[in-house]
Parts: sequence; structure tokens; C-alpha cells
Amino acid sequence: MVTRREVAQKAGVSPSTVSRVINNNGYVAIEARERVEAAIAELNYIPNRAAQNLRMKSYKQIACITPSITNSFFTEMFVGIEEMALERGYSLSLYNITKEKKNYLKQVLEGPYDGMILLASYEISAIMDFDKNELHMPLSLYLDRVLETDIPHVFIDLNKVMKQSVEHLIQRGHKEIIFLGHYFDNDIENARYEGYESAMKAHHLPIKDYYKKYIEMYDDKLTTGYAAIKSLLENGQSFTAVAASNDLLAAGAMRAIIESGKKVPDDISVIGVDNIELANIVTPTLTTMNIPKREIGRILVEQLLDQLLNEKKVKSIIEADVTLIERESVKNIK
Repeated sequence: MVTRREVAQKAGVSPSTVSRVINNNGYVAIEARERVEAAIAELNYIPNRAAQNLRMKSYKQIACITPSITNSFFTEMFVGIEEMALERGYSLSLYNITKEKKNYLKQVLEGPYDGMILLASYEISAIMDFDKNELHMPLSLYLDRVLETDIPHVFIDLNKVMKQSVEHLIQRGHKEIIFLGHYFDNDIENARYEGYESAMKAHHLPIKDYYKKYIEMYDDKLTTGYAAIKSLLENGQSFTAVAASNDLLAAGAMRAIIESGKKVPDDISVIGVDNIELANIVTPTLTTMNIPKREIGRILVEQLLDQLLNEKKVKSIIEADVTLIERESVKNIK
């Protein structure tokens, strides 16, 4: 690796002169500056920004922790995080950490980071008490539920989102509606299911046992949705609609329905949550609840930099707007 001293020797100047050119700090004669710039280009010298930032007590780096890198929901959110971080001059590292990988957290904390963004912090809270900020660094959080915390965060009220999703089906005449989503232990709030249950009860609709098609936490994949609905169809269970807690599960459910010889939405309607890119590509296109993932990612960075730079550009607690996107996968059967 080329050093600053080698650049100085090549340009015939002192290392301190090279430093002034790189940092654009202090007077350097035009001729000397040109020699230094030519030496940098010829030797392909890359300044050690990490050392510079360390002297300034800033690494200009952000760590982002997610419980799932396979779900494109988090991928799209990460795109927004990366965009804003780079625009503000920060580099970014992404880590996939779950309860099963909690030992990795120590390695992250030992890294050169100014702050951290936690996505879907419910899962992270099983590893450490972020509300007490055990990380001892500035944090911003994405929360998929209403949670009392003073840590800057953007949240989605999934209870409300899921209720609106099921209400859309009910308003179109559906009464036999499958809930396809995560399973939680009895002592943990299940915001998605509670939203489904609230909508069904508000319209005095029964919830049969087989209507509750649970999947394991963060096993929300196409194949999981496919297998869950395929098992219902093979058992001859009656239903007219599937309310999936995300678009991957919904798309998998649609595949199972079509493969069984039925049609979406003529025989069975399907609705999702997230509005990932896949929702507008599948056939028929998927009706879903749009969560502004990229925008959320950008806001999370702003919330973090507000703390790092003592700025006040955005609110510290923000509820993201979620809207219904009507496409082709839901039929009015009234």
C-alpha cells in the first residue's frame, strides 16, 4: 500500500505538505500542489480516511442491523438508508443478526461506527435492551409496532395496517378469510394477527381454527406461503380470501391456489402487505398495503445524524403513512 511519505518523496515535498493538499487545509504553492496531485495520481494513493476520522473522533461510518436479508422489504429499506448515508458523506455496513447469531453483535460493537440503525427492533430486543441503549452509541430504529421508547424511530402500526387490509376484503363480501402470518408466543403481542382478529370481530365473523395459518418468525418466504395454503387446499378447507402479512407470503399463496386448478381472484382473493416490487410483477398483480420503505430508510439516517451532528431536521418519532394499493388479486363477491 502506498504511503503518504512515498507520495511526498515522489513530489519532492514534505509529508505535511501532502497532508495539506489532501485535506485542503493551509497554504501550498500552486507548483507544489500540482506535483503532489500528480504523484497521488501516478502512485494511485488512497488517503487513510479511517485514521483521519479517528483523529477527529469520527469514523463517518454507520452500522445497520437487520433480522433478515432475504426479505426484499428490508432490502428496499436498506436502499434508502444507503442513499441518504452516502449523500451525507457516511459509509455503511450491513449485518444480519438474529437470536441465533447474537454473538455477532459483540463484533459489530467493536467496529469503527459513529452510530447504529436497527431494523425490526422487536427481534433485536431479544438480544439486548436497546431502550436502555446498552450499545452506548446513537441509535435510530425501525419499529413494526407501537412501542413506548424515547429513542428516535420510525414506526408502522401493523395492527392498524392488517385491520385495514382485512376490512378491504370484508367490504368486498368476503367472510371466510385466512390469516397467513407470523406466530408469536402467547405472552408476546402479535400485532398482525390482532389487526386481523379485530376486523373479523367488528363484523361478527367467526374465526375458525384453520383460518389461522401461522408461520415461524422471519420464515416469511414465497415457499412458506405456498406450502401453507397448499395444505389447506389439499385438506379441502373452505375459504374465499387470504390476508397475508407480507407480499412474499401472498405471492406464494397465489401460486398454490393457481396450481390447485383454482383462479385468483375468481375463486380465491389474496391481499398482501409491504408493496415490494414483486407485487406489481406477479399475475394477477397483487393488491397490497404500501409501506414507504425507501423513504423510511432515508428518515432513519436523518434521525441518526440529528443525534451525531446535533441537528433538528426531522422529528424523533414518526409514524409512516401506509396506503392501500388496489390491483387485480381481490374480487368483489357481494
